[in-house]
Amino acid sequence: QALPSDERSADLHSLIASILDRRGEWHRSLVHLRRAYELTPDAPQARLNLAMALLRLGNYREGLPLYEGRLDKPSWSGFATLTSRAAHRDRLLRPNEPVEGRRILLLAEQGLGDGIMCARYIPLLAKRGARIALACNPTLRPFCARMAGIETLLSPPPDQPLAEINLAALPFDAWLPLLSLPHWFGADLSNVPADIPYWSAEAARVAEWRQKFDAAGRAGAPKVGLIFQGNPGGAGFADKSMPAADLAPLLRADGIDLVNLQFGPAARELAAIAPAMIDLSPADLPLDEYGAAIAATDLLISVDTMAAHFSGALGHPAWVAVPHSPHWIYGLGDSFTPWYPHMRIFRQEKYRDWSGPIATMAGELHARFGAAGDADHPG
Repeated sequence: QALPSDERSADLHSLIASILDRRGEWHRSLVHLRRAYELTPDAPQARLNLAMALLRLGNYREGLPLYEGRLDKPSWSGFATLTSRAAHRDRLLRPNEPVEGRRILLLAEQGLGDGIMCARYIPLLAKRGARIALACNPTLRPFCARMAGIETLLSPPPDQPLAEINLAALPFDAWLPLLSLPHWFGADLSNVPADIPYWSAEAARVAEWRQKFDAAGRAGAPKVGLIFQGNPGGAGFADKSMPAADLAPLLRADGIDLVNLQFGPAARELAAIAPAMIDLSPADLPLDEYGAAIAATDLLISVDTMAAHFSGALGHPAWVAVPHSPHWIYGLGDSFTPWYPHMRIFRQEKYRDWSGPIATMAGELHARFGAAGDADHPG
C-alpha cells in the first residue's frame, strides 16, 4: 500500500523483498532487491542483500562481485584492525591477479562454517604459487592446522580470542578475506571444487571415538550424530535451529544409536530429553578432535551449522535440515549441493515448520537402518 506513494524508498523495497522471501516468492523478492540496489548503489547492505538472493538462485557471476560489499560494512569482522584494513585496501587481491611467488594473507571471517566451506580453496591457491599466511580465531586454528597449503598460521592467544592482528606489522604482498576466494577463482555452479575430502581427521583419533561410541552404545549398531541448534550468536539462529521437541520422531528411530554432537547449552537440553543417547560431550573439544568424533559416526543429522560444513569437508554422509530461506550454497529446490556432494538436503516447506523434514528423515532412517537393526536387536 505504501509503495505507490514512495516508490523511491530503498528501505521499503527491502522490506517488501523480505516479506516475499519469507513467503517463498524468490523471484518477486529479487525484483525489489534489485530496485533497492539501484536506488542506493553505495549502500553495502543493499549490495549484500542482492548478492545473497542472486547466489541462492545460482547466479554466481553477478552475485559474487556484489558479495564483496560486505567488506564495506562497519561491522565486517576480519582479523585485523579497522585502521590497518583501511590503510591496506589498495593491497586487496583482485580477481585473477597473479599470486605466484607472492605472500598472500588470508583473513578468516564470519562463522566457523563459512571458514570451513571456503578453506577448500586454500590448497588451490597454494598450487598457483602463493605463499599463504592465514589469520584465524583460536577456535578455527586446529582445523586450519591440518589444511594443506598454509605456510604461516596466525591467531590471537586462546585467552584473548577477540584480539585483533595488526596488518601493518605483517609482511605481505596482498590480502584477501577467506570468503572472497570463490570470487577470486571465478566460481559458478559448474566449477565448485569438489575434491572431497579436503580435510581429514587423524585416523587413530577416529578409531578411538568409534571404540568409545561402541562401548557407550551397542556394538555393531549404526551410530548417527545429531545436532538441532546452531550458534546462538550467529546470524539466522532462530530460523536455522529447531525446538528440541520437534526431534521426537528421530528419537524413536529403531536399530540405531544416536550420538549427541550438539554444542553449547543445547547439548544438555538434548541429553535431558533423550537420556538413552550416547553423550560423551565431544562438542567441548578442539575442532580437530570434534571432527574426529563426527568421522566416527555412520551418519550426521544436523541443522545448517558448523558441524554440517565439517561433515562436508570430511566427505562424510550428512543429512542437513535447512530453513525455508536457506544459506546460498544450498540453493533452492534440490536435495543436493555441489559444495558438498556427500550431503543430502531436507528442506522446510513452510517458514519455521520442521515437521516435514523431520518426518522424512525419520522414515529414511527406518528404511536405511531399521530392518537390520530390528533383526539384530529384537524389542
